[in-house]
Amino acid sequence: MEKAYQSYQKKIVPYLDGSLSKDDKAEFEAFVLTHPEFEEQINLKKNEIELLRNMIPQAILARESAETLENEMRASVFNLLKEEPKSVFDSLRIKWEEFVNR
Repeated sequence: MEKAYQSYQKKIVPYLDGSLSKDDKAEFEAFVLTHPEFEEQINLKKNEIELLRNMIPQAILARESAETLENEMRASVFNLLKEEPKSVFDSLRIKWEEFVNR
């Protein structure tokens, strides 16, 4: 039971930020309904996240600037996650996949 409880604790932040799948969200909410004491942990995490958000200064950007920044951030993250070739064959495979996926 403790392991299942810890599993749901790890889902609190994804639940709050809306990144759980529809099925996972429904399962999480069903767990909370059967474990009302767990709602206290959710509220504590909500308060913690809100406190952290309030500590981060908010930049005021024009819409175009915000969109440009977001696009650059996405490209940077994509490049970080992109697989680096380990050999000539990896390079060829990656180039082939890029060509096929155009």
